[in-house]
Amino acid sequence: MASAIPIMPPPGTTAAAGEETNASSSSTNAWTKSTATAAVKTTASSTPKPVSLTNSNKTRTCRNIVIHGFCKYEGKGCEFNHDVGKPATSVPSPEISKAKLHVNSPIFKPSNLSSGSVKAESVNAPEFVPKHSQDSTSASGGAFQDNRPMVQSFVSPMQSSLMGSMSNLTGSFSQFGMGDMSMGGAMSGNYYGEGSVNNYYYQGSGAMLHQPLQYHLYNTPLPHVSNLLPHQKTIHGFFISDSQREELHKKNEMVLQTVNAQDYGLPEDLHEYHSLYPLDMTQEKSTEVFGYQSSVYKCMCSEDGKTYALRRIEGFRLTNEVAMQTIEGWRRIKHANIVSIREAFTSKAFGDHSLIFVYDYHPCSKTLYDVHFGPQAQLASQVVVGAPKTTDHVIPERTLWSYLIQLTSALKKIHSAGLAARLIDPTKILVTGKNRIRMNCCGIMDMLTFDTAPNIAHLQQDDILNLGQLLMTLACKSLTATHNISKSIDYIAQTYSQDMKNMVLFLMSQPVPMKTVDQIISMLGPRIMQEIDEVQTSNDILESDLSRELENGRLTRLMIKFGFINERPEFDMDPAWSETGDRYIIKLFRDYVFHQVDEAGLPVLDVAHVLTCLNKLDAGVDEKIVLMSRDELSCLIVSYREIKACIDSAFRDLSKSK
Repeated sequence: MASAIPIMPPPGTTAAAGEETNASSSSTNAWTKSTATAAVKTTASSTPKPVSLTNSNKTRTCRNIVIHGFCKYEGKGCEFNHDVGKPATSVPSPEISKAKLHVNSPIFKPSNLSSGSVKAESVNAPEFVPKHSQDSTSASGGAFQDNRPMVQSFVSPMQSSLMGSMSNLTGSFSQFGMGDMSMGGAMSGNYYGEGSVNNYYYQGSGAMLHQPLQYHLYNTPLPHVSNLLPHQKTIHGFFISDSQREELHKKNEMVLQTVNAQDYGLPEDLHEYHSLYPLDMTQEKSTEVFGYQSSVYKCMCSEDGKTYALRRIEGFRLTNEVAMQTIEGWRRIKHANIVSIREAFTSKAFGDHSLIFVYDYHPCSKTLYDVHFGPQAQLASQVVVGAPKTTDHVIPERTLWSYLIQLTSALKKIHSAGLAARLIDPTKILVTGKNRIRMNCCGIMDMLTFDTAPNIAHLQQDDILNLGQLLMTLACKSLTATHNISKSIDYIAQTYSQDMKNMVLFLMSQPVPMKTVDQIISMLGPRIMQEIDEVQTSNDILESDLSRELENGRLTRLMIKFGFINERPEFDMDPAWSETGDRYIIKLFRDYVFHQVDEAGLPVLDVAHVLTCLNKLDAGVDEKIVLMSRDELSCLIVSYREIKACIDSAFRDLSKSK
C-alpha cells in the first residue's frame, strides 16, 4: 500500500508549492512536466488562493516521513518537521531564502485533474499503520491510534474456489498432524500457529519436543571426486558412513530423553528404576492383545545404570505368587531375535495394582504394524493419480523370507525350551534395524493365564498357525487378509513365487498329526543359505566401519598426549618446562602439523596432512622432517621415531609426578 503513494514535493522547492496532496502517479507526472511553465502561465480563474506558510508548519510532521519513512527533500527546502517526536525550530532554511520563488507562490493544480476526482477524505486520509505495529503501539500506551472502520477485503470468485479446494486438500492430511493451511489463514497474516515457534524453541516443563541434533557433520563425497585412484583417499574414508553415524546418534539421543514425571503422572521411582519416559506416544491403550490396558516406558536402573523398557499391565491383581516363577524359564533364553526379559514385579506406584515386566531396551525401534500398516506406510502405499496399478507398494518377497527365517529361528529356541511364544502379532514384533526383527512381550501371557494351566503342545501348534496368519497378513498387506483365506491365497499366488504360496498353505493347514518347527526349517533350506550370506556380508561392512573408528581412536590418544604436554604453564617448579628439551621439539611438531601457512600467509586447513602426520607419528617411521621455529631463526631435522620418543618421555615425566 505504502509503495503506491508517491513522495510529495515540499513547498518552495519547485514552481508549484502548497499543501501536500495524495495524487495519483499520472497526476504527478503531469505536474513534473509542467512545473516550469505553470507558475508563469497561471490565470486568475485557475489560480487558487495563496496559502501562507507560518511557523506552525515547522511543528507538523512531514507526510513522507509518516508514509515512506524518509523524505528525499529533507534539507532541500522541505518546511515540515523530519525529526519524529522532536519539535522543529523556527529558524528559516538557507535554501528557502535562496530560492527563486517565494513560499507564498500559488499552489499548482494540474489541468487534467477534475475537481471531483480527488475527494477531501482521500487528501486527509490517516497514516497507514501495519497491524502488528498498531498492536504494539496500543499495548505500550503510544499516542497513535487507528480509528478507521474495518474494510472488508475483496475476494474474487476464483480465489474463493481456490480457498475451498485448498481447505479440502489440507483436511485430508489432518490425520497426519497437519493443521489448517488454507488461503484464508495465510491472508490473515498469522503464518505460524499461536505459540508454535515458542513451543518448539522454548519448551515447557512437560513438552516432549526436543532440539534436533546436527547429525550431518560430514557431507557425502562429491561426484567429481568419488572416482579416485587406488592410492588416493577422501576424508570420508577415515570415518563411518553418514547413514550409520546418523542412526547411532539418534539411538544415543533417544536413550538420554527425559520428561517431567509430574506432568505425565509418572512415579519418580519404581522399584529400582527411575527417570520413566513414555514410549507409546499415541496413548492408545488397547485391551485386544492382553485383555488389560498396557503401556511402555523407558527407564534407568539405579543398580547398573543401564536403560531398560518397562511393560506395565494396568489393573491386574496377582493372586498366586507362584506365577512369578514362570519368568525364570524366559530369563534363561538368550536369542538374537527375542527381546530378553529381566524380571517382573507388582507395584502400586501408579495408583492401582500394576504388573511390571522389565525387558531390554532397543532405542528407535518400531513394530511391524507401524512399519507396514501405520499412517506413514499407508501414505507411501497410496497409488499416485495417473500411475499404473502395478506401482502398489507390496513388501518384497526377499523381506518376507527374511522375516520368516528370523521368526522361525526364535520359535525353534522357544519350543526347544518347552515354552510357547503365544504372541506372534504385528504389534508385538519389533523392527530394531533394517529388516531386523525381534519377538517382544514374551512371558506375559504365561503369567496372566497361569491359573488356567494351558497345554504347551497345543500352544506350540497355535504359534505355527499364528506365524502363518502373520505371513499372510504381510504378503497381502492387509490386516483382514485372514477373513477370506481363499482370496488371499490367490493374491499371493499372483504376486509372489510358488514357494511362498506353499509355505503359507503349510502354516495355515490343520496339523496332521502335529506340525513342528523343524519341518518349516527344512522347507526354508535354500533361503536360509542366502540369509546367512547376507548376514555375513553385513558383518563385514560393520567390521570395516569399526576399523575406521579404531584408527581414529589411536589418533585421539595422540591428541590427548599433545594436550597434556604442550603449553603447560609449569611443571616441577620449572615455568619453562614445556619450552625446553624434548618438549620444545614437540611444540615445533605441533606447529608443523596444525599451524602451517601458505605463501600468502593464510592458514592451511588440510585434514589429510594432519591425519598423515599423526599416523606416521603413531607408527614411529624413520622419515625425517624439517621443524622451524616461529621466529624462523632455527631449524631442526628430526624423524617421526625421535618425535615419538620425545612424547613418550615427556608423558612419562608427567605420569611419575602422581
